Amino acid sequence: MIQELPMLSFPEALKEAGNKVLQFTGRSRRSEYWWTQLLVYGLSLILTPFAGAVLDLFTIPLTFRRLHDIGRSGWWVGGLLILKAGFILMIIADLIVVIATDGDVPWSVWGFIAKYWLFFTVILIYQIALIIMCCVDSEKFTNQYGSSPKYVEVDETNESM
Repeated sequence: MIQELPMLSFPEALKEAGNKVLQFTGRSRRSEYWWTQLLVYGLSLILTPFAGAVLDLFTIPLTFRRLHDIGRSGWWVGGLLILKAGFILMIIADLIVVIATDGDVPWSVWGFIAKYWLFFTVILIYQIALIIMCCVDSEKFTNQYGSSPKYVEVDETNESM
């Protein structure tokens, strides 16, 4: 028989996430993921953007484990990181071109806008897909990433005593 454990409270979720802050293996529940994300987003609003970005880095292993909990590879996060890094590199490359040509850019401003808009849209769609995946309920049974932290098997013979 499978028993569903109750949702983790805010302190329980943070403790669980904190104990596994650099662990990419295993599985994490939705409550652990979302309570931790709430704290990170809240602190990012209060702190500097750099501090927020550093805090964001610490949620990467948590997101890996959350995706593992629904039976997906954690490397879905890697795809997002590659897209974001590509976006930043594209901006740097364009700034170098603008500086090297003294602002006399050979292509139109609309080309810049279209390129950035397209890249931003792809990143946004990918990020929405990841958010949707992180909202999916845990797989009830053991998967290739481990046993479920939410659904536990209960021995019915011990329960009846």
